[in-house]
Amino acid sequence: MNPADPPHLLIEQLPQDAAEAACLVQLTNLVATTDPLPDLRDLAPAVRRLFPEPAYRVGCGGAHIWLARANDPQRLALIC
Repeated sequence: MNPADPPHLLIEQLPQDAAEAACLVQLTNLVATTDPLPDLRDLAPAVRRLFPEPAYRVGCGGAHIWLARANDPQRLALIC
């Protein structure tokens, strides 16, 4: 990932219901309007607000943020 590039969202699963679909739309808009960041950990708090515990797990590193449902080992989405 080049820090000069804006973040990119990959949604890896279909939403399980209308509420999750709405949150994924909000996440898509958040990522689309985020300027390039040298460290994506700065974006993680906003993702956690959209997808709070205990229903979701959000993890991050400097170059990525992953999102998963608490009851599913597969990722729901990846921001890189």
